[in-house]
Amino acid sequence: MLINILKEIAQSNTHSYDSLAKTLNLDPGMVKQMFHNLLKLGYIITDDPACGDNQCDKCPVRCNKSKDNKNKVIITRWKLTEKGKKALEDHKTM
Repeated sequence: MLINILKEIAQSNTHSYDSLAKTLNLDPGMVKQMFHNLLKLGYIITDDPACGDNQCDKCPVRCNKSKDNKNKVIITRWKLTEKGKKALEDHKTM
């Protein structure tokens, strides 16, 4: 299951736990725990591209800070570390 999350992260860097849970047909709480495990193990990191409150108008993410995000959906940008990329590449060769 962890490799499936790494695949999803590799394809797109913006995710909500709920949308990823739907995509993978998993419980959102389980997905959240898997993200924390991958983060702790060094396979993923959060991507904060110099986020600032004064840059929301230019940002395509529409995270919970954005005034356009009326429902306050929390979206986190994630990306694979070199360790995560290697794990995904090693899995492809199996």
